Amino acid sequence: MSIPVAQGPPRPFEPEPYLAITETQRRQFDEDGFILIEDALSPDHVDRMINVVDTLYDKHRKAHGTSAEDAYQIRNALAHHDELFALIEYRKILPLVVDVMGVNIQIRTSHVDVRPPMKDHVEGELGAAGGFFPWHSDAPNYGYPVTNGIVPFLEVKVGYYLTDLTEHNSGAICVVRGSHLRSPRLIHDPDYHIDPEDIVEVNVRPGTAMVWRTALWHCLTPNLSAHTRKCLYYGYNHRWARPGDYDRQDAGLLARCTPVQRQLLGSNTTEDGVVYQDGDPAHPASRYWRPEPGDVPLEAWAERQMKKKRARDWRRWKRRNTLPVGAVGSPLAVAEGSQPADLE
Repeated sequence: MSIPVAQGPPRPFEPEPYLAITETQRRQFDEDGFILIEDALSPDHVDRMINVVDTLYDKHRKAHGTSAEDAYQIRNALAHHDELFALIEYRKILPLVVDVMGVNIQIRTSHVDVRPPMKDHVEGELGAAGGFFPWHSDAPNYGYPVTNGIVPFLEVKVGYYLTDLTEHNSGAICVVRGSHLRSPRLIHDPDYHIDPEDIVEVNVRPGTAMVWRTALWHCLTPNLSAHTRKCLYYGYNHRWARPGDYDRQDAGLLARCTPVQRQLLGSNTTEDGVVYQDGDPAHPASRYWRPEPGDVPLEAWAERQMKKKRARDWRRWKRRNTLPVGAVGSPLAVAEGSQPADLE
């Protein structure tokens, strides 16, 4: 009987520095400006969200007097239903958002987007100025600052796509790959033409999510399909910036939040937004600029998540680098000796 022999010492345990994003995804996010997460929502979850969207759309569209054939959005959607609220910290996506933005974040916007088939649409150039949905990047009135010709990374948005967008012209979003690294002024330059090779029509199955930089140029294809396009968007920015579709969330909603939820809704542990450094009234500081202990509970949450991930990665590494007992040169002893101290 032969004795198993190790093929040299194992590579040292080197845990990945991120909660969820891979190096490949990180590179794509930095270079292309977006990543796609297939099956982010299960079929059952998609069905639940569609039921919520249909109920809210019917209620608010009728109250507003909007035709059933017109597109309609519901802003600050998280305040309209528990299912929409739950997505602010969705377990499959929040770690990715933290990986790319850090822990000192909040929800800037959340909205439901419903776009019925466009029966009388006249075909034109995709994203044309003056069209039904021209090329643009997200920004407040007066725009974001432009530094060295580009918009700094200030926000990430997550799109959850609830209906089938796999066919051309089904109302899918289109993005210009890498356009977050270009001047936003080029969008409005009539002499500038977008390379068609850079345009990505996001033709995805229900349940897919897209995590993207909102400085990315985007537009919509017309919905010439037979079904209504339904999706959700959640934008995250830094706590020291202002939100986009609320100023302060309802007190009743905040009262039932966990600390992490409360942070994501742009609130501190108390409603007093100013502290005085060293108790000196001559040195006021905003808690959004200088957080007090407990104001950013997402930091402790991320540390717990990272410790769990490191433990899983360690067990996986150990399984790969362990030979049977008695094997010559078994790296088991090496593995046991190199276990990270925070996992002991």
